[in-house]
Amino acid sequence: MRTPRSEDDILALLAEHFPVLHPDLLVGRGDDCAVLRPGGPLAVTCDVFVEDVHFRRRYFSAADIGHKALAVNLSDVASAGARPTGFMLGLTLTGREDETWLHGLAEGMAALARRWGVGLAGGDLARAAGLHLCVTAWGELPADLVHGLRRARAREGDVVFMLGSPGLARVGLSLLEAAVGPDEAAAVRAAWPAACAAHVRPEPLVAEGMVAARLAARDPDRFSLMDVSDGLARDIPRLLGGHGAVLELPSDFLPDEVRRYADERGLDAASFAFEGGEDYALAGTCPPGLWDDVARALPSARRLGVVAGREIILNGCRRSGGGFDHFA
Repeated sequence: MRTPRSEDDILALLAEHFPVLHPDLLVGRGDDCAVLRPGGPLAVTCDVFVEDVHFRRRYFSAADIGHKALAVNLSDVASAGARPTGFMLGLTLTGREDETWLHGLAEGMAALARRWGVGLAGGDLARAAGLHLCVTAWGELPADLVHGLRRARAREGDVVFMLGSPGLARVGLSLLEAAVGPDEAAAVRAAWPAACAAHVRPEPLVAEGMVAARLAARDPDRFSLMDVSDGLARDIPRLLGGHGAVLELPSDFLPDEVRRYADERGLDAASFAFEGGEDYALAGTCPPGLWDDVARALPSARRLGVVAGREIILNGCRRSGGGFDHFA
């Protein structure tokens, strides 16, 4: 398959996967600016996705890259309780990507966009030494929650809860990074399917975020939610805004592949999961009186513990530090 010869070639290829018209756009791609049709306040987020920092082509397919670049942004939109409606794509290519690869990238992203009804409003193209994607996404907030779900709303005694699979993506990342060559990476994917999928194809919890928003509207100043992407060890303190918590992460809450990985290596599974990153889960707090409603509306939500004091206590042990930081 040939390599695109111009920006117009790439734009035409993208147009095969992303319609120009969308119900949430007054003006779509093709002009200097798109014009949005917001029905209310918008929650907006931006994430960069850089080769050899966030992904490696030796074990990410083009479709995996496209999917995850959009998924990590939709996870942020979900954490605000918004309905995702659109996104922009800044795409920097090396010039070595042929049309087959670009179709894979576009379709991986477009399939996720179609699932949630999200339109590509525009973006930019460039050529550089490294591949990277910059996605800006937005979503419409409920009329009764115009500031969205936010961090740092917790009070002493509130319930701390989580949706998602802590530690699973960390297992996938660890194993795929250690794989030498495509055959070994394929064997890892076959032996650890859930963990590898959690790393290369995370599923944003969009529906769960919108349900949480409906619950939060009853007491918006006491309900908090955030995306967990840097690991619970780093994100729980951000969620709590200076408060501490007494948390329990029992073995039966952890995915099978996390327990298996930890057992085979003599690791404490709870600590491994708590310190991991790339989960793209949701963590939140709510008043004790609202927890039963949260548990009924979100059956996959698991209670981790309660807001208490100024320190983070996990399974009876004081915790500090851990998680992921690009600059640490």
